[in-house]
Amino acid sequence: MFASRRGALAALLLLCCCCFAPNAAVAELADKLRDDSELSQGTAKTFRRIMPVRFYSLLEQNPVANATLALRSCTIFVPTNEAFQRYKGTAQVLYHMTTAAFSQSQLKTSVTSDMEGNPPLYITNGRNGDIYVNNARIIPSLSVELTNREGKRQVMHIIDEVLEPLTAKSSSTEMNNMDAMQFMRVADQLNLGNRTLRTYRTQVTMAKKESLFESPGFHTFLVPIDEGFKHSTRSGLVDAKVIDGHVIPNTVIFTAASEHDEPKTSAAFEDQIKVTVSFFKQKDGKMYVKSNTFLGDAKHKEGVVLAEIVKANIPIKNGVVHLIHRPLMIIDTTVTQFLQNNFGCNVSIAKINQKKKTKNQMKRNVFYVNSNLFNKINHFLTHTQTSQ
Repeated sequence: MFASRRGALAALLLLCCCCFAPNAAVAELADKLRDDSELSQGTAKTFRRIMPVRFYSLLEQNPVANATLALRSCTIFVPTNEAFQRYKGTAQVLYHMTTAAFSQSQLKTSVTSDMEGNPPLYITNGRNGDIYVNNARIIPSLSVELTNREGKRQVMHIIDEVLEPLTAKSSSTEMNNMDAMQFMRVADQLNLGNRTLRTYRTQVTMAKKESLFESPGFHTFLVPIDEGFKHSTRSGLVDAKVIDGHVIPNTVIFTAASEHDEPKTSAAFEDQIKVTVSFFKQKDGKMYVKSNTFLGDAKHKEGVVLAEIVKANIPIKNGVVHLIHRPLMIIDTTVTQFLQNNFGCNVSIAKINQKKKTKNQMKRNVFYVNSNLFNKINHFLTHTQTSQ
C-alpha cells in the first residue's frame, strides 16, 4: 500500500525535493525545473522557497487525493510554501484538484473541483497573459505534465495563493455548492467573520429580486454588510434598481485578476438609468469598488459612490461574492463625512461668513488637512470620476 501511494505521488514528491526516483521520467522533470528560466539564476534557497512542500504533506494524508493520483487523470493547483505562510486557514486539498487534465491553454472559464459538492474553480485570463484560478495566479513556467502508471494524463500548476472555498462554521451545516441567494440566506452559518447580511437580504426579498441572485452563469455580486446600514434611512433607499447596480452580470471578477479602474456594466443599465462598477486598489493595499451612476432619475442621483471591500473573493455556484462596507449608488453622505469615513482623519472646518449678507453671498467652508491626508485624497481623486 505504501509503495502504491508513493508511486502515485512521485511527481509531486519530486517538486517538493523530498526524493527523486531513478527513472527517465523523473530525470526529465528534474531537468525541466532546474532549467526553468525563472530558476536558472536563482539560488538553492530560492528553489526551496517556491517548492510546495506544505501542500505535498497535506496531499499525502488525503486518501481520495491519493486514489485520484494513482488511478485517474487530474489537474492539481499547488500553492507555494510562501502562499501557505500567508494563509491562516486550513487548506482544502480536494478544492485544489480536478478530475480532468488541463494544460494552461486548455483552462477556459471554469473547471470543476473534486471537493464535495464539486464547487467550480473560475479561470481568468489577464491582459498581460497571466492566468488566474479564482484569486491565485498560475506561475507560468512551473507547470508540469506527465502520465501516471495507469496511462492517465496529469497536469500540475504552481499557484501563488491558497484556494479558499466557501465553508461553514459548523460541520453539520450542509454545503451544497450554493448560488448567491442561497449564500445570503445562510450567511449567518458561514465563515464570514462577524459580518452579517440580514438587511440587504431583506431588501432583496422585498424587491422580489431573488431571481437575479439565483441566475445560472458567471456573475459578480457586491453585497453590503449590515454595518453599512447604520444610517437611519439608507435601507429604505435600496430598491430594485439599486440592487441591480450591485451585480455585474456575465463576468466573474476576483480582486487579484481585476482590471483596476475599468468600468463594468452593472445590471442597472437600461434606457432610464445607467450604472457602471469598477475596482481599484489604494496604496495601503485596501480594495474598493465604486459605482458611477452617469444617467440617473428622480430616485437615483447621478454621481460616484465608493465602498471598501471588507471580505473579497467568496466563490459560489454562479460566480463570486465580495462583501462591501456600505451600499453603492446611494448618495447620502456629506463631503465632511466622506473624508472622515474614508480617509481615517479628522477634518477641521472653518466657516467664514462674509460681513455683508446679500442673496449672492454664501457661507464658505475651508477644509484644513495635513499632507498625509491630502496625499490620500489626491490618490483617490485620480481613481474617481466625480459627477458634474
